[in-house]
Amino acid sequence: MTRFYLFVLAASTLLFTGAGCTHYYYAPNTLRTPFLQQQHDAQINLGLITGDEFSGYELHGVYSPLKHAAVMVNHMYINSDVSAGNESGKGRLTEVALGAYFPVGKYSSFSLFGGWGGGAVINTYDLNVSSDLRFRRTFLQPAFAFQAKWVRFGTAVRFSRLQYVRGDVDVEIGEPDLTIIRNIERDSPIFLPETGFFCGFGYRPFWADFHLNFSNFMNTYDPDEYNFAQATLAVSFSCQLDHFWRKRAAKPGVR
Repeated sequence: MTRFYLFVLAASTLLFTGAGCTHYYYAPNTLRTPFLQQQHDAQINLGLITGDEFSGYELHGVYSPLKHAAVMVNHMYINSDVSAGNESGKGRLTEVALGAYFPVGKYSSFSLFGGWGGGAVINTYDLNVSSDLRFRRTFLQPAFAFQAKWVRFGTAVRFSRLQYVRGDVDVEIGEPDLTIIRNIERDSPIFLPETGFFCGFGYRPFWADFHLNFSNFMNTYDPDEYNFAQATLAVSFSCQLDHFWRKRAAKPGVR
């Protein structure tokens, strides 16, 4: 376990040390890989997410109303201080997904989710000029999760379609950001594969998970052309809610 903490510390140091002067127009939220085994499985997560020059929080929930079927909801909000002056940035994303899951034995689960969501990226530049880009994202995400008594891990690939549907941009923002925004508007929709890994420790129903999320998987685009964040690191705390009602139902005489 000590080695894993050292790995996370080293990865965060390498990934998230920047010059402090970058405006981002997209960042990958955590690729969720829920461990689902049966109907009425449910889980909620609260997490912190960080990247090069930005940080924020995430909320996540998943529930299986039917056998082999589930619904998932994700929300992310990030904030950035990109310089010591008046420049800043913030972004948000909210999405919902429907999917199917397939248990393999007692400890493994495969899932496939398709989802839709929307958000905004708002940047304020020097001289109090700003840009406000609104986008929609649809995605398809296959995933694998493993969970034992004390440890769990998983991985997922997300195939995203980003469409920037509206922008309110002050032309005085200057270069290179004005050209970057024009590149985004020119190439939208942008198809973006992403990948994610996580490892967690705990004891049912409570877990602490560590996540690494990457954009630019397979080099499908030039990140400098759009100023998309290439990676994020997150830590989340989760609770498997189904543990409580199944424990209550298992007690004799409890209704």
